[in-house]
Amino acid sequence: MSKEVLTAISHTYELASYSTPELRNLFNDWLGEIERIIVDFVIQQKKADPDEIASHLNLERDSVIFIVSKLTREGKITMQASGNGSSKIRLLKEKK
Repeated sequence: MSKEVLTAISHTYELASYSTPELRNLFNDWLGEIERIIVDFVIQQKKADPDEIASHLNLERDSVIFIVSKLTREGKITMQASGNGSSKIRLLKEKK
């Protein structure tokens, strides 16, 4: 999964170099809102997997993994993988 995430991040930064400042700001605003919704969903559910979050937000699983990885790096949530290939995401802490 981390190889997929790194590829997605690399591709995202590559595309960002072609966008205008206005589009980057709009994307960042949208991404911030999606992040808040994901954190709220994880709080409400106690635990959730990427497929549950994707279904709830009508997003692709890969997009959810990208956002969840970002939230994990920022210490807002933590992800735990099990041996069966699934992941559960739980709230670690909320940053104010």
